[in-house]
Amino acid sequence: MKIQIQKSLLQYVIRRRNGYLVVACGSLLLNVLLGIGIILMVGREKVILVPPKITDTFWVSNNNVSSEYLSEMSSFFTLLRFNIAPNNNENQREILLRYISPEYYELLKIELINEAERMTKEHIITAFYPVDIKIDLRHLEALVTGDLITTIGANQLPVKRTIYKISYSYNNYRLLVKKVIEVKPHV
Repeated sequence: MKIQIQKSLLQYVIRRRNGYLVVACGSLLLNVLLGIGIILMVGREKVILVPPKITDTFWVSNNNVSSEYLSEMSSFFTLLRFNIAPNNNENQREILLRYISPEYYELLKIELINEAERMTKEHIITAFYPVDIKIDLRHLEALVTGDLITTIGANQLPVKRTIYKISYSYNNYRLLVKKVIEVKPHV
């Protein structure tokens, strides 16, 4: 009788062990499949970013941005860079410098400080109104065409149609400005 009870208990323990073994193997298989899935997804994720002003939907990935994102950010940067007055110059500069590529940071900072001193001394105010933005995703560049209005003291200069080329670098989901230069229009 004791042998019969021991055999019965042994069979019960073996069945439980086998049940747990099946669960453990299933869990191991599922973890391996999840690991493979994660490895296959690395580099394919897109991060949704929200710029200060949104007029269109856009996306970014680890090595790419949408043209809409580049357009939105180009508009934002030109407004920061060229809508300046002596009383907001420092604030605009500090915000803009957050988005500057490290290798160009010091050069642009010095240029912006010198420009601010000149604008304060001569009472210059500028306003830029973008009218067209052309995007080159391959080179991460934007051509922003707009009207630049300059006021010196109480005298407003004629409106000037200006084109600015903004070059970017993109690394680890960060779009950074390399340079902003004025481009002469082709006539």
